[in-house]
Formats: sequence, structure tokens, C-alpha cells
Amino acid sequence: MPETPREVKEAVDAVLGLVGKRADDIERDRRLPDDVVLALRETGVNRLALPRALGGFEAPVVDTLDVLERIAAVDGSTAWCTIIGSGSNIFGGYISEAGARVLFRDPDQGNATMVAPTGKVVRDASGRGQVLNGRWPFASNCLHAGCIGLGAQVEGDDGELDPVVRMVFVPMTEAIVEDTWDALGLRGTGSHHIVVSDLAVDLDQQACTILDRPWPEGPLWRLPLYTALFPMLAAVPLGIARGAVDEVARQAREGRMARRGQLIDDPVGLAELADADTRLRAARAVLHEVVEEAHALAERGDPIDRKLQARTYLACLLASDAAAEVTSTAHNLGGGAAAYADSPLQRALRDVETSRQHLLFGHKHRSELAKVLAGVDVVYPPFFF
Repeated sequence: MPETPREVKEAVDAVLGLVGKRADDIERDRRLPDDVVLALRETGVNRLALPRALGGFEAPVVDTLDVLERIAAVDGSTAWCTIIGSGSNIFGGYISEAGARVLFRDPDQGNATMVAPTGKVVRDASGRGQVLNGRWPFASNCLHAGCIGLGAQVEGDDGELDPVVRMVFVPMTEAIVEDTWDALGLRGTGSHHIVVSDLAVDLDQQACTILDRPWPEGPLWRLPLYTALFPMLAAVPLGIARGAVDEVARQAREGRMARRGQLIDDPVGLAELADADTRLRAARAVLHEVVEEAHALAERGDPIDRKLQARTYLACLLASDAAAEVTSTAHNLGGGAAAYADSPLQRALRDVETSRQHLLFGHKHRSELAKVLAGVDVVYPPFFF
């Protein structure tokens, strides 16, 4: 078992061949094969965002970005499941330590989260305990998770719902998976609906809010939660785009059967490829810059101010948009062969466009983030409270 983030990266590199070999199966079966899940588990990737006290590595976010990009360059669905599975483990530092030692007792287990507060915690029939009910969409990685954190509001004694959303973690064995994820892109993420009915919960041991003070002391938990998690998510479209650009570069080097001629003889096409590669590298550099800046502050114990948080979130939006544009360019340069469903460029285009539909990548966030850059004090959950 790898013992450092660097060894995790090396171990992940060693299983990318298997991921690529199984990409067609992932697309067809709409889930990751068991051998891929097991191989990734054995790399230690699920330990990256887990507290050391639970067997994790507490890896700097930038190290996790690199790992996720490498996976996404080979298969977007696998990378998406990996960020959800590994990234969800950061909540092991937000729920109580006693609860975390139960729910996150296996450091190599990937988990899942669905933040939307479509659930409700109410008093049970006896009036002495509490139960969770709800139905949640887009529960990525639910097919491979040990537990899942579900957004819910808690009903008070007066019957009113507390506006503060809690993440309630429950074993996946207590949830029902509705087979609803049949999408054009990221088909293998298993982003189905989850249903929980009258499940007894102990909020002191199983729940947290994103405003709670984490119990670990490391730099990863001195960062505002979304300053850590959102860049990890943004690494996936960046990696998908990198895979697409590298595929076009391969075609340029090795030639291809195409009536419209060889790409290496097309100066306009080559210029577009160069521009796409440069724009992708620029977006990646911006993201890595803000992530490293935040990590340096966290290491010193200094606060991450609202402007740096806004810059981080804006860098994630840029990464998503640039990745989609670059992948579209790569697909266009792929010619007629890229029109087929089994083309890696076609798959990359579907995957990156599907990733951009995630709520966190919405264009609507930019105006509020710009207010923060301008020095205006705004409340804009989940980024700013």
C-alpha cells in the first residue's frame, strides 16, 4: 500500500492502462467495473483527503488535482467517481471524531455525497428519536460507496425546518438506488437517485454542516471546505481536455486515414491545436496558482480571505469552460472518425460537456464572485456565508 501522496500518484499511473482498457465497458454498463474499483482502491487514492488519525494522508489539494487529471485524461467517468469517492472522505474531519471512526473506518473505501437539501430529519413515531427521509438526485459514485452524505434540513419541536443544511452520513446499505442515470456523458458515474425512508439517525455522530469546525488540525482543514473540494472537481474537465488534446497530437504524429488529409499538413489545424494546448495550460496554471497560494496560507495558520476564495472559485469556472472549449476544438480536429460513438474524442466531448452541467460550474456564480473581488460583503451559499 502506498504511504505518501507521491506514491499514490505512481500507483495510479500503474493502473491507468487497466482504466483505458475498460473504458468501453464503463460506457456500456454505466458503472465502473469491479476490477477498476479494486485497482484504484489499492492505489491509496481514497486516503488523500482523509485525516491522518483515520489512516489518511491529508494530502495538499494540488497533489490531488494532479492525480485526478491523470485519471480523467484516460476516462472521465472513472475520474469523476474518484473525486466523489476520495473527496467525500474530507467530511471525516467534519463529523464528530467518534462518528468518523465508525463511518470512515476503512481508509481505502470511497464514499459519496449529495449536498442538495432534498431530505428532512423529523421525530420518529415515539417522539424520542429522529429519522431521515428523502430522495436525492445525481448521487455520483453511489454504486461503489460505503456511506453517503445526504443534504437535509432538521425539523424542530415547533415543526419549523432549521435553515442550516446538514450533511447526514448513512451506510449505503440503508439506501435505495433508483436506476435513473442514463446520460450522454459521464455515463459510468452511476449518478442515480437515492431514496432513504424512516432511517433512524444520530445527528451528533452522523451529521455536520459545512460551517462546523473540523476536528483535525492539518492545513487541509484550515481551508474553507469548497476551497478544497471545488478545485478537485475542476481537475476532472481539465484532465478530460488534456486527454483529448493528446489524442489529436498523437494523430498528427502518427497520421490517420482521412479524406480531408493529414493534420500534420494542415497549418490552420495545427495552429488551432497549439492554441488549444496553450489555453488549457493557462487555465490549469491559474487553478494551481490559487490552490497553492491557499495551501501556503493554511500551512502558516493564516486565514483564507474572501477575495482568495472568490479567485479560487472563479479559477474553477475558468477551468471548466476552457476545458469544454479545448475539447470541442480537439473533436473538430479529429475529423470524420470523431463522429463515431466509440471515438475517444467523441466520448471526451460528451463527458466534458456533461461535467459542465454541474451546478457548481454554472455561469450565474460569476456576478456574485465578482462582487467579492470588488470588496462587497455578500452572502452567497455555499461559497460565502
